[in-house]
Amino acid sequence: MATPLSGTAIITGGSGSLGSSIAIAIAKAHPFVHLLLLARDIRSDSIKALRDKIRLVGPRSIEVARVDLASFNSVVSFAENTVERIHTKEIPPVTLLVNCAAVASYVADQVTRDGFDPVYQTNCIAPFLLTISLLEAFRAGDGTPNGGARVINIGCSSMSKGSLDYFDKHDFSNQQPGTPLSSKEGYARFGSSKLIMSAAMYALRRSLVLNGKISLNIYTLDPGGMTGGSLLTENAPRSVRMIHQARSGLRPFLRVFSKSAINTPSVPAKVITKVAFQRNTVEQWGRERYYILGDVYEAGSVIPVLRDPPQMEVLLKKLMRQMEIGIKGMGSPHFGEMNRHHAFTNGYAAYPRGQGSTFSISPHRFQPRSQPALRRRRQLIQRLFLIGGVSLLLLVLIFPSWRAAILPVVSLGLLSSTEDLQLQTIRYYDLSAVQGSADGWEKEERVLMCTPLRDASSHLPMFFSHLRNLTYPHNLIDLAFLVSDSKDNTMEMLTSMLEELQADSDPTMPFGEISVIQKDFGQKVTQDVESRHGFAAQAGRRKLMAQARNWLLSATLRPTHSWVYWRDADVETAPFTIIEDLMRHDKDVIVPNVWRPLPDWLGGEQPYDLNSWQESETALALAETLDEDAVIVEGYAEYATWRPHLAYLRDPYGDPDMEMELDGVGGVSILAKAKVFRAGVHFPAFSFEKHAETEAFGKMAKRMGFSVVGLPHYTIWHLYEPSVDDLRHMEEMEQERKAREKEEREQAERSERVNAMFRDTKTESEIDNAFIHDDMETEKKEKTAAETENPKKPEAERQEEQKAPESLKGKDLKDAEEVPAIKPAQEHAGATHDEQLKQKE
Repeated sequence: MATPLSGTAIITGGSGSLGSSIAIAIAKAHPFVHLLLLARDIRSDSIKALRDKIRLVGPRSIEVARVDLASFNSVVSFAENTVERIHTKEIPPVTLLVNCAAVASYVADQVTRDGFDPVYQTNCIAPFLLTISLLEAFRAGDGTPNGGARVINIGCSSMSKGSLDYFDKHDFSNQQPGTPLSSKEGYARFGSSKLIMSAAMYALRRSLVLNGKISLNIYTLDPGGMTGGSLLTENAPRSVRMIHQARSGLRPFLRVFSKSAINTPSVPAKVITKVAFQRNTVEQWGRERYYILGDVYEAGSVIPVLRDPPQMEVLLKKLMRQMEIGIKGMGSPHFGEMNRHHAFTNGYAAYPRGQGSTFSISPHRFQPRSQPALRRRRQLIQRLFLIGGVSLLLLVLIFPSWRAAILPVVSLGLLSSTEDLQLQTIRYYDLSAVQGSADGWEKEERVLMCTPLRDASSHLPMFFSHLRNLTYPHNLIDLAFLVSDSKDNTMEMLTSMLEELQADSDPTMPFGEISVIQKDFGQKVTQDVESRHGFAAQAGRRKLMAQARNWLLSATLRPTHSWVYWRDADVETAPFTIIEDLMRHDKDVIVPNVWRPLPDWLGGEQPYDLNSWQESETALALAETLDEDAVIVEGYAEYATWRPHLAYLRDPYGDPDMEMELDGVGGVSILAKAKVFRAGVHFPAFSFEKHAETEAFGKMAKRMGFSVVGLPHYTIWHLYEPSVDDLRHMEEMEQERKAREKEEREQAERSERVNAMFRDTKTESEIDNAFIHDDMETEKKEKTAAETENPKKPEAERQEEQKAPESLKGKDLKDAEEVPAIKPAQEHAGATHDEQLKQKE
């Protein structure tokens, strides 16, 4: 048994973009709702396309009825027929009415047959009449918030431009039909019709709730701006159509500021479907709501007239009177009489009973809460900023000549109106002016300096010291770095040092444009000497290095560059004037000689870059024997090419300006004219004539007719990186040095101990002489004392006794050793020496 339909949804304007989108959204979300679409032309292509789309969704109940909202007769006839069908249970009761149809006109129109302005009747009186006429068809309420039907009136932002008495003050019937109206007048006309309709519908809701006790919830929903074709702008002035197209094009930008700014019709259609079938709470059901897309507001905060009950009652009576006049004019029964024949099944009258046939509104109940003034003010400011920003953007985009005047004002002077800062859609470059010349520094030719980096944090301080010392004008040098496959802090250190360099207080120090690119190529060869320079890794490593160079060059080469200078980060010593020195030769591609310093035990110096060479017959014959993807590399026993290498031709005292024609070049330091790369020469990441990277670059440049030279006596020095064998030998030398120092230290200690054991003989003899001298002085004193006691001693005897001491006074210390008194001291010293020797043994 099939599932019964749950209700009927009536949508006016079913052939329009919004009405058809609403129908599709309801068909997808609520398959058991009977769709009843109203359209002026039911055989139009849009109606056929809508039917096909809904059929693709699945089996749905849908029908299209012809209704002309500009005719009261058409509206009332449809309403009577619908009520009759519901009574006979041909279709379920109406659960939803969406008053979506609307017209806009920017000319004076002829009044309808009912005597009203067509915009006013279609947008205001007809939806009101349709709602009144279908009251008996709406599903009766059961006393709960979800029991009754709903009426959704589609509003618009132009309601703020309208007024309730607009059509009383403007009578277009006095004007010739087709007389153009201004866009402002058209906006006010359309907005006023929507404003009056929304206000009258809220007044009807109040009257039904207070007097008739009919569960019918009525509210207005503003869908916001919508893209795509619209019937409202078909006959609009060009300015209106341009604004609509501009808003459609700027939809992503405008949606940043407001979700309702501009959308496709499917967006508000989904919101309407959600609002129409959502479950209400008692609090929500009792509120007068106004929706702006998905946002809910108090209706009184958007339509201020709702806060004036007397004016609302006047408005409601006015519309009821206009409907009666229209229905009488078409020959139908009196509107009040028509109401007496219809009643809801719950016993309540279809129309409220009161004095006469009008609705009464109580001024003491259901007053909408006022919106805080701060929020209203904030919304107003946001809208003003949005409108101003969009207007300025449109002026800048549409009128390029205004940019010079607008940009300085908007930026408060931060942006000047110079040609460099103006938005340009077309740029012209004369590449004949950037061919490169021998005196490029005088002609202010720009140089692009390219440096690939990988795990180069240890080399960056040295590299930046070279950058600071370059004599070529720094403002003419643009730096470009490619950081790839790095595991250290190369990127962080590079960024820090670049910021420090550019912030230097010396005005001549900062460089021009600086580009830092990060791109990994999957290089698995490590950076140690053995791995980088091992034969097995050369082909694959150089192909990846070629890719890195090509990525860096293609991303940073500008039409303003005349030269490209490739420089490795691990160059230890180079002349500060290297760019000018190489440029002065005015060659398409030129390289210096590259050597490296060595320790003294390795010879002191050595050729480093063997990739700069001239071709040989042996190498050409070798290339013929290799596979298609093979890559010849120099300096390895596996490939004996016997080529003349630039490095081996160096003479320390030779002319540094002497040139040598080359076929292959090394990549440590290359200066090339930018036109070489613009002509198509690059670094082959494949086997080109059995070579890759810089060597293949040289051969390709030579093949395309460019000059490729080297300077054998102009030398720069690469950083010495010891190999594994060098490190092993250096370790052995260090061990030998330590052993030698240890032996010398031990020998010195032995000598010190021996010296400490043996006293100096000269010192001992001086001590003995001092003792002898003391003894002699003592003996002399004793004799003097004896003579004093015995003065009668013969004179001859005293003279003889004095001779012996006087003869000893003039003798040297060596002669004193023969004195008998010295012998005991000598014997004692000899005995002591013999005893020490025995102890040592």
